[in-house]
Amino acid sequence: MRSTLILMFCAFLLSSSTSHKYYVSTTEIEYKVEQNRLQITLQLFIDDAELMLQQIDPNLRLDPDFDSDKVNFLLGSELTKVLTFSADNNDLDLSFLGKEYKNDIMKCYIEADLFEETQELKISNTIFFTLFDEQQNIIHFKGPQGRKSFLLHSKSSSIKIQL
Repeated sequence: MRSTLILMFCAFLLSSSTSHKYYVSTTEIEYKVEQNRLQITLQLFIDDAELMLQQIDPNLRLDPDFDSDKVNFLLGSELTKVLTFSADNNDLDLSFLGKEYKNDIMKCYIEADLFEETQELKISNTIFFTLFDEQQNIIHFKGPQGRKSFLLHSKSSSIKIQL
């Protein structure tokens, strides 16, 4: 009886210690007024980004020893599909600059040039929405009026910011 209770208690501890996985990305956007440019840093969990890219190439791995040119090409291509920007209703071209790995996080660096005298910026971030129902994407925007933060999810995947 005592060993049964101990086994039940251990099973309870193991089941309750299984951490709930959070599905979240963070995007930092800094508006460089003097350059009329957006500098974007997207932070993703490596395993989630790898799963996204494996939808295209099942053999792809996100590690420093894998074909970096191939990863950068596919990553840049996918990110520009799920992360979109428009300035005064005109789509912006995003330039994928590269990535770096930090523990279990991948930081992706992107830039976009704005049009002259842009008044309104629309940002849409649907990354991982097709993979995870619970996905949430945090946007931190830093501009002349200060810092603003937004939470995007499948029911609200875009925001508008007055510049």
